Amino acid sequence: MRKLICLTALFSLFFGYRTTYAQKEIFIKQIEFKLQHVSDVDYENEYFLTLKLNKGSTYKFKISNHRDNYAGKAVIELMDADKLILTNYLNEKYFEILNFVCNKTAFYDILVKYMDKKPGYSYIDIVLVQ
Repeated sequence: MRKLICLTALFSLFFGYRTTYAQKEIFIKQIEFKLQHVSDVDYENEYFLTLKLNKGSTYKFKISNHRDNYAGKAVIELMDADKLILTNYLNEKYFEILNFVCNKTAFYDILVKYMDKKPGYSYIDIVLVQ
């Protein structure tokens, strides 16, 4: 009986220790952007959102493209006022997951558009990483 209690205590300690240090993701928002037809007016081909992000927090942006067989790949731009601070398309490289460590609490603008002005249908999940 004593061995069983000790084994149970060690088992609880081990798994309690592992879950304490595991990263937890808290879902904040999902952006769904579908562009069926490309317009000659640029702002009609974009999705715009303002979101408050907090200093010291890490945010993850996960992009899922090609819904319903649309060819476009979503490009995200995170802006602080008029300054670009994060994008998932840089130097001919495309990233489907981005992490952002916020260094000041503020309202940030998120702009989503499609590469090469193609029609697209994408989901962008925004999660808080703890």
